[in-house]
Amino acid sequence: MTPRLTFVLVSYGGRELVVTCLKKLAEHTPAPYDVVVVDSASPDGTGEWLAENLSGELLAGSTRCLSATVLRMPENLGFGAGCNLGVQHARTELVCFLNADVEVRDGWLEPLLSFLDSRADVGAVAPVMLNTDGSVQESGSLIGGDGWCRAWEDASFPREVDYASAACLIVRRKAFLQTGGFSPEYEIAYFEDVDLQLALRARGWQTWVIPESTVDHARHGSSSSERANELMRLNHGVFQRRWADELAKRPAVTSLDEWPHRALWLRDRNAPYRVLLIDDRVPQADRGRGDPRTAAVVDSWIEGHPNARVTFFAVSAERVEEYAPRWHAKGVEIVHGVTDLEAWSRSRAGLYDVIVAFRPHNYANYGVPIARSQPQAIRVYDSEALFHRRPEQHFEHSVDSAERRHHAIEAARLREEEQSAFRWADVAVCVSEEEAEWARRVAPETPAHVACYPIVTPDDVPGVEGRQGIVFFGGFDNTPRTPNEFAVLELAEDVLPGLRLRHPGLTLRVVGADPSPNVLALHGGLNEVVGRVPDPRPWLSSARLHVVPMRFGAGVKIKFVDSMSAGLPFVTTPVGAEGLHLGAYARHLVGESPAEMVELCDRMLRDDELWSDVQQEMLRICREHFSEDGFRRSMAKVLLDCGICPVPR
Repeated sequence: MTPRLTFVLVSYGGRELVVTCLKKLAEHTPAPYDVVVVDSASPDGTGEWLAENLSGELLAGSTRCLSATVLRMPENLGFGAGCNLGVQHARTELVCFLNADVEVRDGWLEPLLSFLDSRADVGAVAPVMLNTDGSVQESGSLIGGDGWCRAWEDASFPREVDYASAACLIVRRKAFLQTGGFSPEYEIAYFEDVDLQLALRARGWQTWVIPESTVDHARHGSSSSERANELMRLNHGVFQRRWADELAKRPAVTSLDEWPHRALWLRDRNAPYRVLLIDDRVPQADRGRGDPRTAAVVDSWIEGHPNARVTFFAVSAERVEEYAPRWHAKGVEIVHGVTDLEAWSRSRAGLYDVIVAFRPHNYANYGVPIARSQPQAIRVYDSEALFHRRPEQHFEHSVDSAERRHHAIEAARLREEEQSAFRWADVAVCVSEEEAEWARRVAPETPAHVACYPIVTPDDVPGVEGRQGIVFFGGFDNTPRTPNEFAVLELAEDVLPGLRLRHPGLTLRVVGADPSPNVLALHGGLNEVVGRVPDPRPWLSSARLHVVPMRFGAGVKIKFVDSMSAGLPFVTTPVGAEGLHLGAYARHLVGESPAEMVELCDRMLRDDELWSDVQQEMLRICREHFSEDGFRRSMAKVLLDCGICPVPR
């Protein structure tokens, strides 16, 4: 068994701390490892005791520690020199510097190793340091122009950092050796780890903090706080001299309290670009309602560069605790619960390279005011749909004069707001070519791109054999009078009765998150309200037909793209079919009235040959118009228009 990792500890007294540290290491480190302890002439006999006990009593029961070595120095040469000596005795790919006052926790190591394995450009990784009461002590640190550092306490997402404390720091040994190790110019301790990580960056290596990994750190547990402060002052001047050119580019740490936006600038200064995305809620890709597309757009901004700083501003805190961790794991900063938008904008003045506003109300209420503090930012309006069309549709279906007047006023207001949004934007994104053409007419100076929705279409999908019943698929928001509620109620009340006269026993399954009370009331008999499912594909792959009499909505309806990718033909209305590239096949799938839909459904339920022909055409459409590669190419053009050159995958 060959270890990947050598732990290097430097001791100077504090035997009990060393013992506890190594015992916790043995208890919570499942991967094989070596240990090198460099005793820096401990005055209390710690070195002698370790030499006698390190490989015996101290690591008894550890089946993973393959080698334990004690190196005793004749005098106290300090942390940096001790670590350099320890690394010379390491034989492994990775080295972890570990202070005696650190206690590792269960599960601490695997996230760090996994991240290193996924990123060849990362030279060092660190966990989040916790105080003994469980609060965050340090999630990496900022380096100010005055040479002082400030710990960062937001540990919600992984990110590249200026430096992370070498109290617990895993470094690629080859990267460490390239820098020449810890500089010998520093006295005893402090600043040598800051110096090391700036030296790593100068050679193209990055340092990251991974919040999935946490350790406990009793700060200065092996020396007094007074002595620690003295050592920091001694080495501060050395650090300022060695890195004068780098420090000249940075604001002083002492200015951060008065100018908080400078702290965020320091935090994100190494990112190749910084983008702020503004939408209703944290994307909930498994709940429908357009969120799968929003999630795909966010992923495109993340994938543009592995070090990009992506911040998602969620207007609502809806399900944020449930969904934010998924985005944090991808390195996305989630902002929500902002009550003073002006103050929040000031705190991030000049930070972003790009601002993306989804939907007209977010453009007007948040995009415009936030952009005032970001005059340098490229502005992107991602329409998601032409919202003014929805009240126009309600107007067409209303008979009450007051309702018609209300819908007409709302349509005019939204039309004006959307025109303003496209004119405000430097770059526009639409979901269909039809909507992009409208945008180009109202804002001819704004380049309008089409980026609809990506989906993976399998090579093999089930044919007609064994498929049964019809399915309705779409989210409901747990509220009445949503477009999907109108559609499923029309299906149950106006389409199914006539269809069941021709097909007795025909079942309906309603699949979708957060069904409203009116939808739940449909459950019973031949109707099954399934609700939210983690993956709709099994339901779509087993049904014979997907039926959605959609009267209200705009843009491409993602539910139909999911249906096509699963090889499931659908029957819908012109509103539902918008932007799906159905061509001549629309005559088999698109009906206006309930009677027309009954006829279309009846034929699709009876005619296996037609059903199979439609299935093959839908799969072709998916592969041509809704592929992941096509979506990435479209979003790459958006990034290029924002002055960002995406890194090739």
